[in-house]
Amino acid sequence: MKNLSQREKVLLLACFLVIFVMGNLFAIRFMKKNWGGGESEVTALEQNLADLEMWLEDSAEIEAKDRWLRKNAPRENSMTKAQGDLLQFLQDDLFERKIKIEKQTLQEPDSNDDFQEVAVSLRVRGAEKDVIEWLTTLQGAKKFQVIKALEFELDRKSREEEPQAVCQIVLARWFAPIGQEPFEEMESPEVTEEVVKPVEETAASG
Repeated sequence: MKNLSQREKVLLLACFLVIFVMGNLFAIRFMKKNWGGGESEVTALEQNLADLEMWLEDSAEIEAKDRWLRKNAPRENSMTKAQGDLLQFLQDDLFERKIKIEKQTLQEPDSNDDFQEVAVSLRVRGAEKDVIEWLTTLQGAKKFQVIKALEFELDRKSREEEPQAVCQIVLARWFAPIGQEPFEEMESPEVTEEVVKPVEETAASG
């Protein structure tokens, strides 16, 4: 066998080095890819564990709120009747406050596993202070009503002595979902004072 020259030995060594380096690069890339996947899985599991721990800590409060809702949420089988009652309530209330209804529209009722909803859209005009006072009475946890949309502006061209306001509002009323049985058990003082009160304050602040 012919002996390799010095130049051939150098080239052969360089070839082996290239093969060695490339092999290591592929191995490192493979390890990083798999290790990175493992890290992402660990991160996802840690996040899932944190969510479960948070849910466990809040589970008593969530259960108490659910009991309160099941006990107090109004129930109505006919959404048509419920929507008519809501509109009649608003008409009577506005008439007593001498606020004029310029336009009224019934919104499409909504129903899902959590609640049933009816809503009415109104455009009203009246004295600014009367309209503002009326708006403050609409929401409340025990009323199960919420303002879903609101536009309020002053009528700069009005010749009335008192500043006049024009308000476009969508008001919704919520009911218990169809088929949900009411919760009959008496709530404890702790549930009523420490859990339900913050729920009512949050809903009232809107």
